[in-house]
Amino acid sequence: MSKSSALRDALKQSPNNLSLLLLYGRACLEELHLDEAREVFARALDVDPDQTDAQLGIAKVLFLEGNNSGAAVRAERVIFLEPNNAQAHLLLSRVYLSEGDRAKALDHFDRAAQIDGTMSDPALERELGRTTRDARKTAPAPAPEPASQETQPAGNADQDEFFDDPFDEPPFDWRPETFYAPGDPERNRVTFADVGGMEELKEEIRLKITYPLQFPDLYKAYGRKTGGGILIYGPPGCGKTLILRAVAGEVPCNYLAVGLHEIFDPYFGSTERNLHQIFETARANAPCVLVFDDLDSLAQDRRQIRESQMRNLVNQFLHEMDGIRSDNQRILVIGATNQPWALDPAFRRPGRFDQAIFVPPPDAPARAQIIELLAKDKPIADFDAAALIEATNGFSGADLKWVFDRAAELALSAAIHTGHPVPITLELLLAVAKAHTPTTQTWFEGMHTHAQKQDGPDSIFNDMRKFLNAPSNSKKER
Repeated sequence: MSKSSALRDALKQSPNNLSLLLLYGRACLEELHLDEAREVFARALDVDPDQTDAQLGIAKVLFLEGNNSGAAVRAERVIFLEPNNAQAHLLLSRVYLSEGDRAKALDHFDRAAQIDGTMSDPALERELGRTTRDARKTAPAPAPEPASQETQPAGNADQDEFFDDPFDEPPFDWRPETFYAPGDPERNRVTFADVGGMEELKEEIRLKITYPLQFPDLYKAYGRKTGGGILIYGPPGCGKTLILRAVAGEVPCNYLAVGLHEIFDPYFGSTERNLHQIFETARANAPCVLVFDDLDSLAQDRRQIRESQMRNLVNQFLHEMDGIRSDNQRILVIGATNQPWALDPAFRRPGRFDQAIFVPPPDAPARAQIIELLAKDKPIADFDAAALIEATNGFSGADLKWVFDRAAELALSAAIHTGHPVPITLELLLAVAKAHTPTTQTWFEGMHTHAQKQDGPDSIFNDMRKFLNAPSNSKKER
């Protein structure tokens, strides 16, 4: 079944679904069913006469039929309604190029590229002899902002201070230390390709923030919004922080990672206001991924808290997650913790951190990838990765790194005392691994203790039990 056929069947159930109509019209355009595409876009305009995507769809149909003037009229109407519509400028560039007006074609192409930096049209670029990167480089420098007309004369300083509202501004000029905008080269140092395994978590992040930005109409058709909350938990050293860093290089939107020092404040009430300012910054820069590592420090179980300030912080966090006074749409909040049992149960309610994903110690294939990376560029003799993989069952990524680092230190010490290079041997690596107790063991023991105290079913503890009961992991349980 073709894409357009599937969408046509869906429209039978919801004939006035605007998002479905637009998706179906585009599918018809891709398959060059021009008459059907024009009819569908006209139906979309009957639902919403000011729908610019439908107007632009009809313009593309007219252009493909050779009606350049009709296509130009429709595209110019779209630009009148939405001056920053990159697709309308791109269509006008094609129209003018087909009519031999290269100057206007270049002008609209440059405008489209400057509006949407991700835009790509290889065929048009070849005909114009110009790439989108070249077009963005020619963007004019932004004009300086005019002086505010509301600036008061110096003589009214006392009057301004008298009427100053202390709640109009945040308690301090907060600037996030880790804030990446799209295109920032610093954010691409780590991506999902650098993280072994965790495919479920990667796909969940894509579903909540990447795909909605790529396929907004499809998400509208299914009634799904961008953003939400994901809780990742598991033993320390298993890659939770690494994947949080990789999110920055993977998602095509703003990224904000929050440190605890940016929230906690000794003054009463300031901690809650700092947290509010962080969420406001994310909302002002939506779409945005907001990351909290060591979430248990901010979202402790209120039943175990005696200090009123910590209780107020938890209440404020819940308030921000709900977005009662603000809209959290297009904000994905990711929290990571080693102690999921310490979180307040209210954070697990649907609409907050409703998706909890267990990050276990690396399995054999993941350990193979990690060991291969750790062994790279090291003087190792007679290396047998399979033997080391077998000897490190239950080890976290941090444990594996420690094995290599400790073996390198011992070999280096021997080289210093003997006066000649001493290679790292497999025997030495296996001896270090045998003497090391995996740090994950203590975590599983603590998790087992808290699971016994748990009243009723809980997905977090159920996931842990399933992992421990798997045949390959049964010996991890003590």
